[in-house]
Amino acid sequence: MSFASPLVAGLDRASVDAIIDAIERRRPVGLIHDRLPADQRDELAARLAASPVPDDTAAVVFTTGSTGRPKGVVLSHAATHAAVAASAARLGVRSDDRWLLALPPAHIAGLGVILRSLAARTPIVVAAGGDRAMVAAALAGDAITLTSLVPTQLAALLDDPAWRPPPSLRAVLLGGAAAPAAVIARARARGVPVLLTYGMSESCGQAATCPPGEPPPPGAVGRPLDGVTITAGTRAAPAVIAIRTPSGFTGYLDQPRFDPEVIVTADLGFVEDGWLHVVGRVDDVIITGGEKVHPTTVEDALTRVPGVAAACVVGVPDPSWGQLVAAAIVAGPGFERAALDAAIAALPPHARPRRLIVVDTLPLGATGKIDRRAVAASFDGCG
Repeated sequence: MSFASPLVAGLDRASVDAIIDAIERRRPVGLIHDRLPADQRDELAARLAASPVPDDTAAVVFTTGSTGRPKGVVLSHAATHAAVAASAARLGVRSDDRWLLALPPAHIAGLGVILRSLAARTPIVVAAGGDRAMVAAALAGDAITLTSLVPTQLAALLDDPAWRPPPSLRAVLLGGAAAPAAVIARARARGVPVLLTYGMSESCGQAATCPPGEPPPPGAVGRPLDGVTITAGTRAAPAVIAIRTPSGFTGYLDQPRFDPEVIVTADLGFVEDGWLHVVGRVDDVIITGGEKVHPTTVEDALTRVPGVAAACVVGVPDPSWGQLVAAAIVAGPGFERAALDAAIAALPPHARPRRLIVVDTLPLGATGKIDRRAVAASFDGCG
């Protein structure tokens, strides 16, 4: 047993080089996001110093803690090697590949880019900070062939009507959060080679990804990678998604040991004709008047309305209904309230937002995902 050395990592070349050095020297590294408040960084470093990990540990990656205390996901070298191999089998590897790192390396999506590039000995281009301008500049000038983005980043690129993907770009892994159908449609119309993907820290990233050249059916996020088995429910009765994968994690830092051979996720979904569909997280489901509402289903309907740039649906407490469906939307050019009202009216009665606010932007967490708790808080005091 040994201890993972804490590394406060940002989206910059120095952090990438430090991670590569630790991996190559087989020194366990505990990755801490540089944008966390100082007291939270100190707390995570203290947990790393107090909790030994197996000698084969490559990295400890902390979850965002959006639903509670961040979990330290312990990943072995064997797991990272399996993850890289499965990704390469799905995406292919070319001698001219250049990955663009546009996501925080302290989280699994960013770390995955580093691991894939390291294994293939291909260059990594870092989009420092990960904002739209830096990502667009890197894509335009660095012969990028592969990158991994979250939906908010892709939407920001598409908001510039003049932006087009470079001819060198052969795949954009899009994951980390539910991708609105409207964003995917806009991207494909613009020629962006989007490959929807699904995974998590515990699976060392990709568990299911759309095969290149094989358009997914509506709502699907990908097919399981080679060697990965995914079980869930049916379209009529979505159930908790469970994953069996050779890239599974060792366990959680400073928690009792257990056998994580099967990763039981916090997501609901179903598998149909070999395609995985994700309908939302277990803890995001809204119970209103005894009926279940999956926020992503409502968000998909809202973002199909012309002029609705983004939407977030949450449940807010209500003494009569238990929860009410509430929606925050970002309205852009061409938005008409009548079209939005028509889309809401087309939803099942229990799924229609009872509270609606229009905002300039939706709050984002450190990984670029929409912060649902912050959105829910924006309805406090609203009648």
